[in-house]
Order: sequence, then C-alpha cells, then structure tokens
Amino acid sequence: MLDSTRLAELKERYARRTKQLRQIQAVEHTLNALEKQAIPDQPLPPLLYSERQLLRDPSLLPLDEAMSELRETVINKYGIWFLLNKEFLKDLATWLDGRPLIELAAGNAAISSGLHALGQQAIPIDKLDWAGQDVEKAEPWTPIKKQDALEAVKEAIQSVQSGQTDILPVFLLAWSPNGLTFDFEILKALRASGLSFDFIVIGEKGPSTNSQAFWDEAQLTLPAELNAHYQAFDAFNDKIYLAK
Repeated sequence: MLDSTRLAELKERYARRTKQLRQIQAVEHTLNALEKQAIPDQPLPPLLYSERQLLRDPSLLPLDEAMSELRETVINKYGIWFLLNKEFLKDLATWLDGRPLIELAAGNAAISSGLHALGQQAIPIDKLDWAGQDVEKAEPWTPIKKQDALEAVKEAIQSVQSGQTDILPVFLLAWSPNGLTFDFEILKALRASGLSFDFIVIGEKGPSTNSQAFWDEAQLTLPAELNAHYQAFDAFNDKIYLAK
C-alpha cells in the first residue's frame, strides 16, 4: 500500500532525478485529492518501467515496485477501480453536449460527482451490494439511486418508447467486474430497443474487466476526444470505448 510515509521516502531517494520525482509528486497529488473525495487535476503519467529499463537501471526497482501498488491502494482505500482527472471530465461533459448521463454500477459515483461539479446532469445507479468485492462498503461521493443496472436501462428505454421523454440518456459503465454478464445484457437490451443509443464502457479489453461475451460481441470504437486525457498508468491498458 502506498501512503504518505512511503511517498516521502521515495521523494528523498529520487530527489535528484527529475522524471522520477515528478512521477512521485503526481501520485502524491492524486492520493491527496482522493482523500478529500476530489478529482485530481491531471492524468497520471505512465508510472511503470519495462524489464529492459529496469535491467539497465536497477535503481528504479524500488520506485517501480511502489508504483505498481497504486491501483490496489486506490481500490482498497477509496473504493475506486480506475483514476479520473478533471481534464477527462471536461472532455466528457463537452462530448455529452447537455445530454443526461446514467452511470451504471456506479460504485462510489466519482464520475457523476465530478460531472455535477461541471453542471452536467448525471445519475449514478448502483445496487450497493458489494459482498465479495475487494471493497464491501460503499462511501459514495454523491447520492446514488439504488437500482440494478439492467433494470435502469430498460426503464430508460420504456420512458422513450412510451413518449415520456424524447431521447435516451447516455449510459456509462466503468470497470465492470469480469465474469459478470450484465454488461452484455445491457448491450442486447439497447440493441433490441431500436433506439439510437450511446453506451460508454471504460475497461481493459480481455479478462480483467467485463464479460468475454461483451468483448466478443460488442462493436467497439475508441473516440479520440474521450481518450485524450484518459491514459493507462500501470500494467492495465484500460481505455474508453463506445459500444454498439
């Protein structure tokens, strides 16, 4: 686990190495922001080193080992599985262009909280049943509507089909647990509705997030405007996808 004591030790060890010191300071800023349930200003730079780099410069090993623990620290301490930043949220709000967003399986609802600060309408949805997960108690950043994700999508579809509203909200699902298939069920429900839809998925294509059925069947694109300030910082190559 990364904490202030360990970061202070790293800063002292790498005090004369500009790149490494900047990495440590960026992580420190990120953790300080999360401690206040605030979104960090900027995306983190890549934090890990290749095997070749470590062989050439073994003095980087303590830093690489420490940085590899960042995601675990963020998950266990703050109940967040990925890292946001204000620049990404500005990109997302611009892309939404006033359309409402429903954050599915929102967890602690950091995305919705950040969008609210920008004046963007966002509704976080979560069953709030985290039994068996890495973190079992929710500490939401903003009030969450307790609801199943698929149920919320079907409810939104029905609202459009019944004439209660004109368009579907944008749906967002971030770091969906691997092995659960509700992501694919959501995609099938959206397709079956016959309505125009936008379904944003944040994750790593493969076994780490989402279901294999989703990755196999979804038609995926990588919108440049949403990925401009969202980048991998560790061994996970997570990206922002549009699924159709």
